[in-house]
Amino acid sequence: MNANLTIDTLTFTQKYSDKAGSERREISRGVNLPEVLSIKHSDYVDSATKKAGVRTVLREDYYVSLSDGQICPVSAYLVVAVPTDINVTSAHVTSAISRVVSCLRTAAQGTGGLDLGNEIFVVGAQ
Repeated sequence: MNANLTIDTLTFTQKYSDKAGSERREISRGVNLPEVLSIKHSDYVDSATKKAGVRTVLREDYYVSLSDGQICPVSAYLVVAVPTDINVTSAHVTSAISRVVSCLRTAAQGTGGLDLGNEIFVVGAQ
């Protein structure tokens, strides 16, 4: 993976990377309002199947200035658990992630978009 990542025209500069994960920051809105992208990996054993795998957490922290002046993050996590098996491919992982993204994507952003971001995360609908 590249040290610095450009996502939607923003460049996330790598701050560190080691065996367990990495962190990248983007500061176009100022150093007090960064976006922080973290990627971490850990081994796991599924409790139901007893199969081993690797769990990856992709975390985005988007810092905002609140009405009282405090700066706090809005955080989103994507956790992907992939069994260690030759039959599991990147296409399986991509399919699972695509279903989650489709819940948030608008119809204008792609086929099958449900545009549920506001309902799920702001209104709290289930």
